[in-house]
Amino acid sequence: KLMVLELDGEMVPLVEYESGKDRRKKKKNLWAELRIGVAQRFGEVNWKYATSFKSPDHLGNRVLTMIKQMGFNEQTEVHGVGDGALWITEQGEKIAGTKYRHLVDLFHLCDYLAKAVAAWTQDNAKEVKRLKRLFENGHGVKALRELKRRQEKALDHEGLAACIKYIENRLGQFGYKEAKEKGLPIGSGKVESSHRSLIQKRLKRPGTWWLRENAEKMADLRTVRANGCWELLWQENDQRKKDEQIA
Repeated sequence: KLMVLELDGEMVPLVEYESGKDRRKKKKNLWAELRIGVAQRFGEVNWKYATSFKSPDHLGNRVLTMIKQMGFNEQTEVHGVGDGALWITEQGEKIAGTKYRHLVDLFHLCDYLAKAVAAWTQDNAKEVKRLKRLFENGHGVKALRELKRRQEKALDHEGLAACIKYIENRLGQFGYKEAKEKGLPIGSGKVESSHRSLIQKRLKRPGTWWLRENAEKMADLRTVRANGCWELLWQENDQRKKDEQIA
């Protein structure tokens, strides 16, 4: 009846070589975004994973395939948590339509609040805590009004302006009170920890730069293992070899 979905992206180090005898002299280091999706049937312990180097749509298709195997159907409600990036909400709505409800990660919101309160106080921690409490108690509109009043005396403050714009562009995505009452997560901690355990542990070792093709394959392998499908992968590989020998 209810699933939790968290999406996020992180940068992975890649290397590209130009054709030539000594490729070391004609290489280019760059960073590419790897997107990650994690999903859980609400109330259960296990999470499932999906990754993609290609595009938000490609990740969304992989996530949809994954959650269908977990029991997702047209009646399933999906509680999404993320940092507010447009592609995250777009994919959530593409996957679950009107059944998708997105919540901006509370700690990400606090980052914006911390930059905003610098417009009128040096006691940042206290003010952020106060505004955070307003959002948690369902008074986000009240907090937004206060920020706008503060802006009247600090028109040129970039942090305050950015915070107001961030909130106004995501109205309806700050339902922390309702989420807490239902026991739903208000932070994207699971996908954040998956960055470290699933991706960074292998793909972001010191001094390591990957060919895109190899990085993509390694991310897929680690995702397969994290989903508990490692043995199935090798069974399918063995069966494919047998079929090729017969052919």
